[in-house]
Amino acid sequence: MKNNIIFLIFTILIICSIQQITFGEESKEKEDRKKTVEEAQKFLKREIPIKEEDEIEIEEKAKIKQIPSKLKKLLPSEEKLEEITHRTIWKYIDKHSTLDEEVGIETITALLRDITRVYDPVVDKYKVSTIQIEIIKFDDIYELEYYWEEISPISLEEIFNNAYLIGSPSEKIDCMFNHSKEGAITICRTNEYVIQSTIYDKYQEHFSYNKLKIGSKKLEINQDEMTIRIVQEILKNIEKNKETVNNYELFKILKPNIEIKENNIGEEKRNKKLSEIEKDKKYGIQNSSCLKDEFGLITISGQFNNNDIKKDKIVLEILFLDYEQNIIFKNTTNLLEINEYETKRFLGNAKISKPFLTCIIKLES
Repeated sequence: MKNNIIFLIFTILIICSIQQITFGEESKEKEDRKKTVEEAQKFLKREIPIKEEDEIEIEEKAKIKQIPSKLKKLLPSEEKLEEITHRTIWKYIDKHSTLDEEVGIETITALLRDITRVYDPVVDKYKVSTIQIEIIKFDDIYELEYYWEEISPISLEEIFNNAYLIGSPSEKIDCMFNHSKEGAITICRTNEYVIQSTIYDKYQEHFSYNKLKIGSKKLEINQDEMTIRIVQEILKNIEKNKETVNNYELFKILKPNIEIKENNIGEEKRNKKLSEIEKDKKYGIQNSSCLKDEFGLITISGQFNNNDIKKDKIVLEILFLDYEQNIIFKNTTNLLEINEYETKRFLGNAKISKPFLTCIIKLES
């Protein structure tokens, strides 16, 4: 009897041991299968990130840190915006700050959206108005100029020289205002900051920007123009930090730019010359290339030259070919809101494990 009990216990232990081994093997198999599925999904979901930028310096951008910025305190509060508009219209939907310690450039970018409007991708596509605010804090004016060259094809001096309105609320602050049929922009610069406020108001819901810049129907600015009011509030917040109080109204300080009036005399001649240049311009996809480096990374670049018809969207199709001209991979990307005769550059990267020779970039029909 004793021997039977010992044998029974021994048998149970062996069974438990076998079950543990089996369970461990099954768990490992499940884990291996899960990893395989995840890798397959990553491969199938690969996309080429195409960005509509003139140039992208990926290595340089990696040096710039995303940080919680003190510049956030300079932005006008939503309560202040409500006070300006007399009702709740604008709400922050994004705030993004960076710091480049090497050059002493700190920035914050904020986006406001008109919450009284509902975005409808079918009926009211692109109708929702937005305001983008950017504050740049710099230590060195030369570093600012270099930074501005990277983010804008037009220098600050050119922007101010071609502004519709210019003015100085104080000795060390210069401001400008410009507008188009789709919105407006206000910029002020001090010896430490560049403040920029841009409104996209395509359907003139918040201010009438579609009047002529000269003549009897010229645009008249008042206290309801939001880009000027926002920059004004930021300037006053900066001055509060320096224990300075000014109660100026920026829209009253900004005056017509005399240089613009003089330049308008020859505007018709310049437009005629521009028209002649555009006739000789090659339209469609130009200067495209796909180059593979020693690490297997493929860089796709090129530009799209538009004709005299404005386009809401065009679709680029990118075909990757092997040495036998077979398509081994393809992808599509969109370029949005292309004005008449506008040139939009595109740049992206892809990594393909299969042998790659070249690519073809074409408009999707």
